[in-house]
Amino acid sequence: MNFSAPFIPQFFTTQVKDVLLYTDIIIGNESEAEAWASANGLPNVKDLPAIARSIALLPKSNTSRPRIVIFTQGAHQTVMVTSDEPDSPKTFAVNPLADGQIVDTNGAGDAFAGGFVGALVSGKNLDESVLVGHALARACVQQVSTLNG
Repeated sequence: MNFSAPFIPQFFTTQVKDVLLYTDIIIGNESEAEAWASANGLPNVKDLPAIARSIALLPKSNTSRPRIVIFTQGAHQTVMVTSDEPDSPKTFAVNPLADGQIVDTNGAGDAFAGGFVGALVSGKNLDESVLVGHALARACVQQVSTLNG
């Protein structure tokens, strides 16, 4: 599941929680994480590892697989927490681009999610999958999006 936009976890809190029961992977960006934290009464809406941990530990229907929660932050590090190691958040550095290399950020989060999930189902481990997500998002922001016209 991708949180998609801050208003989703903010205004559809009950529906998101209902869906999360059946969700193995949750991906969002920092503003979506902060919206989740605010809507769910978490004390520090800026602590991404703590927010990811709180989501990772929510009830889950299929307990045979751990839940994976990933929050991206643009050019800043990506945070990942899994329900099988909730107190061991992982961070992944992002290889930033120079400002002149960034053409359009539309779709970067979707490119990350697609790269991550594609790599995971292709047999890559979680760390490798995050790096593939980074690579696709990096390529995405260097292209003009067709979403704007």
